[in-house]
Amino acid sequence: MNPELLMVFLPGCSWILFALGGTEISSKIKGQKWIRRFLLPVIYGIICLFFVAWYQAILVTGMAIIGFSLGYGDSKSWLERTAVAGWYSIISLPIGLSFWNVSTGLMFLGLFWLSNNDATKEIFVHKIWEGTMGLMIGIQLAYVLIGKGWVW
Repeated sequence: MNPELLMVFLPGCSWILFALGGTEISSKIKGQKWIRRFLLPVIYGIICLFFVAWYQAILVTGMAIIGFSLGYGDSKSWLERTAVAGWYSIISLPIGLSFWNVSTGLMFLGLFWLSNNDATKEIFVHKIWEGTMGLMIGIQLAYVLIGKGWVW
């Protein structure tokens, strides 16, 4: 897959699957957590296999499974949510880091706050946060897979 196609495909796929694996999909269909927690990380791993060593692909998959299984809901403190934001920010760590890793954490905290604030939650519905988190993680991963940032 060429770099431009990867930068379109991986973030787009990540946006959709992360959001489908979140809160309810419709009034009749609950969110399918397994999509986010397992299917999406496996897709990350498969894509990584085309670009990096197998052990790096497995590490990315494992980090995503762990990160996507961490709780950040109403019962969690902002310190716990910040820790989850930090984990989401380092999913690409086995391959490399870039500006997009920092952006992921900032977007997590900013959009999460907006989607849970009484004054803004009708504008920044939680699905926007969910999709954007998938997008940001997809961008950070695709970016280092194409050799940008600090890659090891």
